[in-house]
Amino acid sequence: MVQRQKGKLPADIFIDVRGADALPMRFTSAAIILLVLVLLSWTALSSTMEKKSIHDTKAVVSVIDSNAWMMSASGPGSRITLDIDIPEKVSLVLGAIPGHENEWPADAHNYYIMVEGRQLMGESKASYSNEFLNGTAILGPGSHRITLESVREAGSNRIFVRVYEN
Repeated sequence: MVQRQKGKLPADIFIDVRGADALPMRFTSAAIILLVLVLLSWTALSSTMEKKSIHDTKAVVSVIDSNAWMMSASGPGSRITLDIDIPEKVSLVLGAIPGHENEWPADAHNYYIMVEGRQLMGESKASYSNEFLNGTAILGPGSHRITLESVREAGSNRIFVRVYEN
C-alpha cells in the first residue's frame, strides 16, 4: 500500500485501494435509494392516471346528466344519441347507489362511478333506467354510442331517461 503524506494526493490512484473496502456498501446504498425513487415515481404516476380517469369520467357524466335533465324537463318523447368514452378500469352505473342496485326505481336519480374498487356517488335531477325500464344502466370501459330517451312509466307516471347502447 502506498503511503501518502498528510494533505497530498497519492501519486497513482490505481494503486491506492483504501476506498475499495466500502465499495459494495456504496453500491447497495445507491441501489436502495434508486429503488425508493422508482417506487415513489410509480406511485405518483399511478395516482395521476387514476385522477385523470376520474376527471374524464366526470366529464362524460356531466354530458349525459345535462342532456338527461333537459329531456326530463321537456317530458316524454325526446331522444338523443351520444358518443362517449369511458376510461379503462372505470364503470359508470346510472340509476343506483352502490350496494343498492336492486332498489331501483327508488334510487333512479343517483349514479356512481366505480374506479378500481373506489366508488364516487352523484345525484341527478333526472331518473335513469336501462333499455327495458326495469333497472339500472351500466356502462363499462371503452367507447360507447348510447341513446338517451325520455319515457313516462305507466305505473308511477314518472319520467325516466332510458340509457342504452345502439
